Amino acid sequence: RRMSMRLLSNEDILKNNVDTIPQFYILDYLKKNLNIGKFDVYIVDRNNLKVIDKEDKHLYFNYDETTKEISHFEDLKEKDYEIGI
Repeated sequence: RRMSMRLLSNEDILKNNVDTIPQFYILDYLKKNLNIGKFDVYIVDRNNLKVIDKEDKHLYFNYDETTKEISHFEDLKEKDYEIGI
């Protein structure tokens, strides 16, 4: 299953135009902690955003609805995307 990511435009970022509350929390965190204008920001899924810099390096940012914490990692955790084993 391929994920289709949606690139957020500068206007989307400025207006917090995302699809879910977890995405809003992540975007707010990114705006406070990064010079977000220097990055491409993609919606991956309900709880994950992907940030790519000008050198094509990327990080995923995740919002955990249980702990209310935002974490980041280099790759999506495969266990989150396993299909019924």
